[in-house]
Amino acid sequence: MKHLSACLALFFLCLTIPFLATPAAAAKLDYFLSGEADYDPAIPTPSEVLGQEVGQWHLRHDQLIRYLEVLSESSDRLTLEVQGMTHEGRRQVLVTATSLANHARLEAIRQAHVALSDPAGKAPSDAAIAAMPAVVLLGYSIHGNEASGANASVLIAYHLAAARGPRVEAMLSDLVVLIDPALNPDGIGRFAQWANGHRGVVPVADRESREHTEGWPNGRTNHYWFDLNRDWLLLQHPESRNRVATFHRWKPNVLGDFHEMGSDSTYFFQPGVLSRKNPLTPLKNVELTVAIAQFHAATFDEAGQLYYSEETFDDFYPGKGSTYPDLNGSVGILFEQASVRGHRMETVHGRRDFKEAVRNQLRTSLSTLAGAQAHRRELLRYQNDFYRGTAALAAKDPVRGFVFAFPHDPVLAFRALDLLRSHQIEVHALAKEVRLGEGEFLFKPGEAYVVPMAQPQYRLARSLFERRTEFEDSTFYDVSTWTLPLAFGGRNAELGKADFSRELLGEAIGQAVLPPGAVSDASEGAVYAYLIDPRGLLVARSLGSLLAEGHRVSVSTRPLTAEVAGGRRRFPVGTLVIPATSGCAALRGQLEQLAQRDGIEVFATHTGRTPEGGDLGSPSVIPLTLPRPLLVVGRGMSVSEAGELWYLLDHHYGLEVSLVERDRLVDVDLSAYTHLLMVSGEYDEVDEELVTTLRRWVRAGGILVATRGATRFAREQIVLDPSEHEEAHGVSMDDPQQASPEDDLGQEGVLPLARYADYDSERAKQLVSGAIVEAQLDLTHPLAFGFQASPIALFRTRSLPMEGSENPYEIVARYTEEPRLSGYISPRNRARLAGSVAITAVRVEEGTVVRLADNPFFRSFWYGSSRFVLNALFYGPILEQTLPPKRW
Repeated sequence: MKHLSACLALFFLCLTIPFLATPAAAAKLDYFLSGEADYDPAIPTPSEVLGQEVGQWHLRHDQLIRYLEVLSESSDRLTLEVQGMTHEGRRQVLVTATSLANHARLEAIRQAHVALSDPAGKAPSDAAIAAMPAVVLLGYSIHGNEASGANASVLIAYHLAAARGPRVEAMLSDLVVLIDPALNPDGIGRFAQWANGHRGVVPVADRESREHTEGWPNGRTNHYWFDLNRDWLLLQHPESRNRVATFHRWKPNVLGDFHEMGSDSTYFFQPGVLSRKNPLTPLKNVELTVAIAQFHAATFDEAGQLYYSEETFDDFYPGKGSTYPDLNGSVGILFEQASVRGHRMETVHGRRDFKEAVRNQLRTSLSTLAGAQAHRRELLRYQNDFYRGTAALAAKDPVRGFVFAFPHDPVLAFRALDLLRSHQIEVHALAKEVRLGEGEFLFKPGEAYVVPMAQPQYRLARSLFERRTEFEDSTFYDVSTWTLPLAFGGRNAELGKADFSRELLGEAIGQAVLPPGAVSDASEGAVYAYLIDPRGLLVARSLGSLLAEGHRVSVSTRPLTAEVAGGRRRFPVGTLVIPATSGCAALRGQLEQLAQRDGIEVFATHTGRTPEGGDLGSPSVIPLTLPRPLLVVGRGMSVSEAGELWYLLDHHYGLEVSLVERDRLVDVDLSAYTHLLMVSGEYDEVDEELVTTLRRWVRAGGILVATRGATRFAREQIVLDPSEHEEAHGVSMDDPQQASPEDDLGQEGVLPLARYADYDSERAKQLVSGAIVEAQLDLTHPLAFGFQASPIALFRTRSLPMEGSENPYEIVARYTEEPRLSGYISPRNRARLAGSVAITAVRVEEGTVVRLADNPFFRSFWYGSSRFVLNALFYGPILEQTLPPKRW
């Protein structure tokens, strides 16, 4: 009987085993740190605080912070501070690890270290250099779904807090280690939720499993779906501004930038492709990168880990975390680990677990510290030489400075000054008039500024202002140009030797201050109406606020002259008109608030009669309505473009914008929306029901605004009758970067023989990775209201031109015959772009379709053209039907 009972018990135990399965064996601490050191048992390990081993689950951001808080409270070697907050209110923390002796004089160490970047200071002696610790900043997972770095950060912090012995003590004496465990807290939080929420008890390596196929928009980006590793230079988001402030507060000698790449890759560390480094980066920087790389190679050789360098990645665009340091006297180093995108992944190299990826990031974190320690004196001397050498570079440069201005737009000037000062670039108010540049523009004191080249930040300032059209290599991992004055849409000119003098330099700008606008009184009597100059960057934000409060606002479609305080004043097309009776006494107060907030100029007039132009009650002064836009998002849509547009409308202009998945559009009552905003995407997959729905909505009065890859869909499926448009010839509607086959035909239509090995480089020559181009603009068109001059600069990232229109009155902007202003565009693509259409606005029965060939709000930095979208929102409804001349 006992034997039968035992058998039955065993039988039922076997039945329950599948339901009692536990996760795959978690990696213990010695898996990551075996043989590295002896560890102080008084310092809590990650598992003791978090209840799980590192790599077992993806750590949430709050778990990262909690462990680092406990660690800093438990160890005298670590301190923790808050750098700032993200869009979602998460803390950006910084851990500082160094010896007790260094902590005792940490502020003195920081000041002495930063002084190395001052070329006016006394050159440090060899003895002084020998006594100084180097500073290393380790930054992890700026792309939230590249999470192995962030998970490794707790291990490197534990190691520096708990390891005992002469080796680690010497390292902590020689180095101040700054750890930014989560460069993108919001993205890390989003990805951890996804990866953990879709794993089971048994890890699944199948890459088709839901765990490995993130839903749109995925965890790479921040809250507004922005790639923060393109924002080091542009500083559009708080995460970027916080970390750049930390960078300049410390001026680290080495910055480790930890990423992930494709799952079938191995491990990459810099140096990258030498021919693709930024030309302003000294060769000594590359030499130091190579020297430190020997330490990475040695640790991977010992571990038997596959790796590579000097391929694939470059150091050209200084808006990335591994390149920005290179133009600031530091050595930026990119690390790319093959991604598991979850907990386990089947790859061409076999099955990989997340813990392996974490361990590799820990290995290169340790090798970075070892390399920095070994080359400490050389790194410190390089930092000092980097800045001391700027005077000689500036003296050899034929350009001695740059002058720029934003007439009638103090807010745009503030944005530019704030950006420059955040990068510690020296800038002065212009002290005397100078006439330079295209059309001999007159730069005036009070609205113009000068950036001299003779300054410590020579390299970064040069990079931000130069127009570059010659390149050693035609392959770019990112964009090929980023000229600030062209992006902001202001006037600018180079100051050569004959133009520049120190007399041009007025007061040095310290911290940029947003100048308030003003509301003037009427020249006499009671106020009849208020007029708002349309040329300010944030006029559209004020307009949206006024309409949302129920005020009656109209726009003048013709220039006019009005009687205001101080006499008659000329107002440009696009001027806003608000009757004084709109809101009565409350209107004046609100206008004053808006002037303070948005820097707008508001003028009161006592009469509706105008000396020139239409009177204020003229048919040319058209009432406006508050737009109700819908932004198409979701599967198949460009995450970055959708995020940039969302950020523009929501953050910069305070507009309510609905985010609706493309797959749901047929189920949504589109009549509730005035505008449909469509960015690049996979439009070949759009079904006929959606096309019919959109066509019906536009023809009933809706306004469709399409940018970049959405423009072809808008023309062929919405503007034209389906029977009118030609077949796409196999070219994707989303963002066609390829040429048509006919472009490469040789004599008699025969394709020439080409070398297979040259395919990647030859194809790269025909891509437009990011260049600045020039377009002529019809300044009378409602979409151009607020623009002050033509031609304008646009940012282009595609090669094929947009289809035009047979009606010249539908063309708002057209590229010039020599369109390139800066950046790389192959001769063939320049020829194809010349004279092609950049922007069209077409009435389709009661509605309108606006097509913009480029992304006018590129990376939220392209202020100069972003107002096209705002104008389409507010002024799109006033566009009138036009006919081509042949139909007159």
